[in-house]
Amino acid sequence: MQILHDFDAAACPPSTMTDAGVCFDLRPRQQILNVLVRDPRPTLEVDLLVDEKGEGFLLRQGLVVSGDGIEFRAVPLTKVGQETLRATVQTHDGEVRLASRYPYGRDHLDKLICETAGIGGVTWRFLRQGHRGFPMAQLGEDDGSKTIHYFFAGEDAWETAGCWVADEMVRELASNAPLATALTADSLVRIVPLVSPYSATTSTPSYRTLAGAGIYGAATWGDAEPPPEYAALRQLVATTIGESRLGCMLTIHSWQAQSEKTGLETIQRAGDSVLCEARQAWAREAMDQLIDGVPHGATAFPERIWHPGLARDHLLAAHDAITFRVEITTAGAGLEMFRETGRRFAGNLAKVADWRPVCATGA
Repeated sequence: MQILHDFDAAACPPSTMTDAGVCFDLRPRQQILNVLVRDPRPTLEVDLLVDEKGEGFLLRQGLVVSGDGIEFRAVPLTKVGQETLRATVQTHDGEVRLASRYPYGRDHLDKLICETAGIGGVTWRFLRQGHRGFPMAQLGEDDGSKTIHYFFAGEDAWETAGCWVADEMVRELASNAPLATALTADSLVRIVPLVSPYSATTSTPSYRTLAGAGIYGAATWGDAEPPPEYAALRQLVATTIGESRLGCMLTIHSWQAQSEKTGLETIQRAGDSVLCEARQAWAREAMDQLIDGVPHGATAFPERIWHPGLARDHLLAAHDAITFRVEITTAGAGLEMFRETGRRFAGNLAKVADWRPVCATGA
């Protein structure tokens, strides 16, 4: 049996072989597991050493397992010791991939592009800023006046459930002709499934500079010089706001199984911008419509953001624009639940009839 981790920016915590399988030490907190096991036993016992925080998360989610590196499922974990969780994995074809998040890498993104480009009106644009570039899917033709919706996933390299949701949104728009026709009549939809320059599930920060410094990339929207991807997206959204054309702007994150809810939210105030009662009422109704039918969906409307520099704080403070964030749960989840979440978000866009209150000038 051989454990490989030098692929797709993968992460490997300390591990030891056992008589029945392998043991990974995920302490302290939640060290990220993302490895390929070659020549495993047909029945492989996988032990995870965890602390209190990691235990709750993993028991709610399970061990993520794949035989082909494309489709992943969660195998239940059982507590067998004070700091030990165990999963029993049936393996096939000489290798198995084990992870503590649902990996979404450049291979998945490449597959998505190949399978949707030119289908159902979906086109792919390559955006570039400085030394970095990334793909963005677009549905609809820009006539200079249509409302523009933005969905950005993978701002944090380890929050991969959001990438699966965005991936399915692109697929839904490519395959659902009635939905695509309804949306493109008066809007454009733009989706970035993987903002972070890293792929799969990594233990790195969401961005590492050329000098090697790690940054929390998702909180750089308000920086004078954000990392290249965030700077490109900020400029794109700011231009759309300046044209009073912004519709739904949603960043798709995942706190994994720390919560059993998929939580959608926006905020009431940032900087000198405070939403009036009418815009607050609109935001509440819009969130209810967007979350409709989303598995384990819930909404929240906190007064302020917990971290300055995140997109919805910066865009409200700098432009008085209402934007949203969602945290996708992985509790009791799997790829099909992420796909259903993506389909629901894509379909629910049409339920919000009036996006003018997003910008203060249209309220």
